Amino acid sequence: MKKTFLFLAAPIVASMVHAGNLLPAADDNDSLRLEHLQEVVVRGVNAQKNAPFAVANIKKTELQSFAKTGKELPFLFSQTPGILAWSENGVGTGTTYMRIRGAGGSRINVTLDGVPLNSPEDQCVFWANMNSYASLLGKVQIQRGVGTSTNGDGAFGGTIALSSKTPDSKPSAEVSASYGSYNTYRVGGAFSTGLLWNHLILDGAYHETNTDGYIHGTQGRSGSYYGGLSYAGDRFALRYKLIGNFERTGQAWNGVTAGNDDLSLMDGTYGEKTGIKTYKDLYKAGLGRYNSLYEHLIFDDNGYHTERHRMADGSLWKKTTDNFWQHHHILSLAWDINERWATTASLHYTHGYGYYDEFRYNNKLSKFGLANITDAQGNTLKRTDFVRKKGLTQDTYGAIWNISYKNKRWDIIGGLSVQQFDGNHFGYITYVKDETLRRNILGNGDYQYYDSDAKKFDGNAFLKALYHLTDEWDLFADAQYRHVSYKTDGVNDKFYDNGDGTYVNQRLDINEKYNFFNPKAGISFHKNGHQAYASAAISNREPERNNFTDNGAYPAPKAERLFDYEAGYSYSNREWRIGVNLYYMDYKDQFVQTGQQSDIGENLTTNIKRSYRMGIELSAGCNVTPWLSLEGNAALSQNKVKDFDEYASVNWDDDWRVIHYDNSTLAFSPSTILNGFANFHYRGFQAVWHTNFVSRQYLDNTENKDRSLPGYSVTNLSFSYTAQVRKAMGVKGVVLGLDFNNIFARRYATSGWVYSSIVEEYGHPNDNRYYQIGFIPAAGFTAMGSITLKF
Repeated sequence: MKKTFLFLAAPIVASMVHAGNLLPAADDNDSLRLEHLQEVVVRGVNAQKNAPFAVANIKKTELQSFAKTGKELPFLFSQTPGILAWSENGVGTGTTYMRIRGAGGSRINVTLDGVPLNSPEDQCVFWANMNSYASLLGKVQIQRGVGTSTNGDGAFGGTIALSSKTPDSKPSAEVSASYGSYNTYRVGGAFSTGLLWNHLILDGAYHETNTDGYIHGTQGRSGSYYGGLSYAGDRFALRYKLIGNFERTGQAWNGVTAGNDDLSLMDGTYGEKTGIKTYKDLYKAGLGRYNSLYEHLIFDDNGYHTERHRMADGSLWKKTTDNFWQHHHILSLAWDINERWATTASLHYTHGYGYYDEFRYNNKLSKFGLANITDAQGNTLKRTDFVRKKGLTQDTYGAIWNISYKNKRWDIIGGLSVQQFDGNHFGYITYVKDETLRRNILGNGDYQYYDSDAKKFDGNAFLKALYHLTDEWDLFADAQYRHVSYKTDGVNDKFYDNGDGTYVNQRLDINEKYNFFNPKAGISFHKNGHQAYASAAISNREPERNNFTDNGAYPAPKAERLFDYEAGYSYSNREWRIGVNLYYMDYKDQFVQTGQQSDIGENLTTNIKRSYRMGIELSAGCNVTPWLSLEGNAALSQNKVKDFDEYASVNWDDDWRVIHYDNSTLAFSPSTILNGFANFHYRGFQAVWHTNFVSRQYLDNTENKDRSLPGYSVTNLSFSYTAQVRKAMGVKGVVLGLDFNNIFARRYATSGWVYSSIVEEYGHPNDNRYYQIGFIPAAGFTAMGSITLKF
């Protein structure tokens, strides 16, 4: 009801304000004052001007334009150096992931107006829960590497500081709609009352995106809604924001699978029927849209074909869905005390609840701890179809305080933050195909097979200072102390074999405390468009939840540490600009998968003593004419594990063989990522050509080309036209947009997984292992058109 009210109220409130002339007219000074106070709010987590770090800034105009595409934010971020983004459904919406310099989502710190957005246990940001956030933002700053001190989880790949859009000081409203391939559409609206009584602003927004998805069974709906109330004084602002998110997204995390023995499942047919004989041939032929979470292979007299999962009553399983609802409450005060001092304080509370329903086709009973059960014919039941529901609740609340001082020589920022997290994990069996088993365990309702609770406290204090040594030279120092305590208990969703045919849950009894000191220092030079810098930084990071739970009975994992060294140079003038950044990220005890499995069958993530990422990031641009600009960036890197022992499966996990590597490439870490742009702009018309190239990605840490994703190149083309119109029906402006994605219809996979085993008796020695790969493919050519009306 609240979402509907905000959406409907936008044009109503705006038209009342306009027609009734109730409010005094706002001037540019009001907008500048509000913009300045918003800068005070985010200053604690943003890098100071001339700070010695690799930074990319995304402006409001880019964010607002990108919002109309319906894609999730990582796809916009991937236009900056060294970032890779992909979505499970292949069209850029819903379940979306990203990496910075090869580091995954749990190693990327994300804040909104200084408030941490990473889930405290998983340490990830789930972008499916942040659909259309681009429309709510005024600026984004991406710091690659450790960056400056921030709130929340440690940055091991980068930091993303989201800054909410400043409320419009003039009455305004807009509505927008987009439609495109695979029945993907987006609708939304926003409004602002402008300044009421020269102090108050009420604003709100609602947006949602729907899609059928490229991959079968990935139909989804997700969106966000926002309501804000701001009070602006001469030197201070008090602002309350409610940001809500919802999503019901079809899942495809298994990807599209194929093996080097059995080349099936890519399009529901076998290699013998298609004439495809090798994995490489199959990749070139197209990755298909098959989804094992949605359908399975049927073997009958007609050959091999796919069929949707079917329930015992003959009805079809709809699809595996992830469902999540989240509400952020943020109350912030920004006070510009005088010309030198400023402070900000925020209280925040987030409630989240979600679950996913998954059909488990022909699953072992032991996966759910069930044993010694016979069917109607008296046979011991080993397998049947299940539907499981796994979910969680999350409550996170905290406080943040920053204070800054600035004069001709000093730029100092200090900050404190505390955050408490309370969570619960639960799992139920909601359906069983076998009638006898269904009566036994579902007779009194859904069967709960695990339940655990978690608490996590995160306290943080930092002080960072930039000292202007001369007009050209700056010194930077930053010191942060962070205390983390994590506790979880109950029973997990993994089961141990008691040895007598029965099973017992993995018990959780984790109570760990961490104290981290994260220093940073650097020097920078700037004069006449030239800028150069060098810095060194240390970051520490506690293990994620799955580093504990997936390791079964193994000892508690260690915290990770990163030593990050950066050096860069840039030059810009009115006609052209260049930039180069060198980095060396030296990891101690980084978590990587070794190939081994725990005694409960989970892939082990183990601390590796020595690993590193090193590379060079380049950017360049020029204004060829007043109406044409060219831009480009490149990230070239080496990402290595030193002294690595792989535990290779033998005879499909009956045994393990240790294979040593002295200098192997880290998985999911492409050595080359390139972006090129041509931007034509004349009056209200703009056309942008964007080509992206990503080199080969290895799917494990053995640097084996057979178990990798080939490199790919994809080109997108977008058009927009902004028209200022005479006021008719209150319309002030119209924006038309048209986006063409993957215009050359390339077939490629953006991510995936691999399983391999040495099976010598079947002709699969170590140099030609049996393997199965799950691909996460992207759609071919797609298009999206949009229209925005501004009031």
